[in-house]
Amino acid sequence: MWRESLPNAWESIMSRIRPFDYSQKNAVLVPVAALGVGGMLLCWLRSGRKMKTIDMGDGWWGAGERPPKGKEDTSIRPFKIETSDKEIEDLHQRLDRFRFTPHVEGAAFHYGFNSSYLRKVVDYWRNQFDWRKQVEVLNKYPHFHTTIEGIDIHFIHVKPSYVPHGQAVRPLLMVHGWPGSFYEFYKIIPLLTEPAKHGLNEGDVVFEVICPSIPGYAFSEASHQKGFDSIATARIFHKLMNRLGFKEYYLQGGDWGSRITTNMAQMLPQSVKGLHLNLVFISTQGLGKMIRTMLGAYVPWLVGFSREDVRRFYPFMQKNIYEVLRESGYLHIQATKPDTAGCGLNDSPVGLAAYIMEKFSTWTDKSFRNKDDGGLESKYSLDELLTNVMIYWVTSSIVSSMRYYKENFSKDPRIHDRVSVHVPTGIAAFPQEIVHVPRVWTKNVYKNVVTYTYMPRGGHFAAFEEPKLLAHDIMQFVRKVEQL
Repeated sequence: MWRESLPNAWESIMSRIRPFDYSQKNAVLVPVAALGVGGMLLCWLRSGRKMKTIDMGDGWWGAGERPPKGKEDTSIRPFKIETSDKEIEDLHQRLDRFRFTPHVEGAAFHYGFNSSYLRKVVDYWRNQFDWRKQVEVLNKYPHFHTTIEGIDIHFIHVKPSYVPHGQAVRPLLMVHGWPGSFYEFYKIIPLLTEPAKHGLNEGDVVFEVICPSIPGYAFSEASHQKGFDSIATARIFHKLMNRLGFKEYYLQGGDWGSRITTNMAQMLPQSVKGLHLNLVFISTQGLGKMIRTMLGAYVPWLVGFSREDVRRFYPFMQKNIYEVLRESGYLHIQATKPDTAGCGLNDSPVGLAAYIMEKFSTWTDKSFRNKDDGGLESKYSLDELLTNVMIYWVTSSIVSSMRYYKENFSKDPRIHDRVSVHVPTGIAAFPQEIVHVPRVWTKNVYKNVVTYTYMPRGGHFAAFEEPKLLAHDIMQFVRKVEQL
């Protein structure tokens, strides 16, 4: 998920843009620049208003009525992932019944997951993939459950194995998105908890990492009530960190994790030492944005765009309208009728794998759409990809994870832009992310951007694909925050 909306007006206006000769440019740029200056003056005048926060509120998402205050279970319980012969046999029987659908010639990944390559994936899944071994991999980090607002919250909590005397350990909450899971962070966790061992630094910045599963994902219980959105999630994760004994902590997120951690910073800024994101959500609606977009194609310096912004942002229609439309069909389904498609996916492991793994192709690199295998094994192993799919399969969480879109998109999206983020913020802009947000635009919401890095490579699943790059950027950001 990337956008709050795709304004139709932009397409009709931007489609008329053609190269201007010099006199035409002047005729357009002068009045447009005047409008832009007036808009910036208005923004400056409004910026003096008192800082607002999102009301924390409270909630109950469990089944039935809420127990009396003081009667809720607040214990933190160790948890271990398990499997069984019955679970594996059921999976194998379903894989054996895979019904192949021929694709058109030259389809590659343009029509979705290539069925010939899917047949290879299913064969590997059935005959070589070892789920018991992968369960051991998943259990190498400590897992826990705790009940908050009526639902069981799953999380992993990894502390450094050794901390020199006098060394401060920073708590870092990392939040995944869809169709990922807590497993996305398995490669980056050791880089953050033991950086010196992995050649990242001298050990001056060390973290203990907490990775919760969003409620309705993986081993976190789904809400039993309507309306569970990112703001409710933000509140629950604040309560989780408080229950773990943390008063101040760093946050990191991409995809839904970006929205959730942003809401956390908007809700309790006094608890958030710093916010690091590898995806930002900024509304593209409004006359001011449209004017800046038009100007940026010709005089980027006037609207604060860098050369790299221009390279990633233009041609605007292709990169910000057509690409998003091409990659967001799933979003419209999940934001409207998630249960219809979800129930089918929950019953078919092959359908589930195709639906999830296709995103790890084009969201990692748009050019992978042209490859028969979707370029999947050039960035990930089949064991890694299928382990993430299995987390959805064994927990039957695909439907509830899809419902998260409906619960969020049924609310007014402007609430997220109305409350500014004033905590120190770091942004890692990966070049293959579906949309690029120029640094100057991020400041509309994030008022204290300490670092903004144009990452050299990588896409949507940053921690999974480029853990070392992301870990280094997080550390550089935290160093700067600690020096403030």
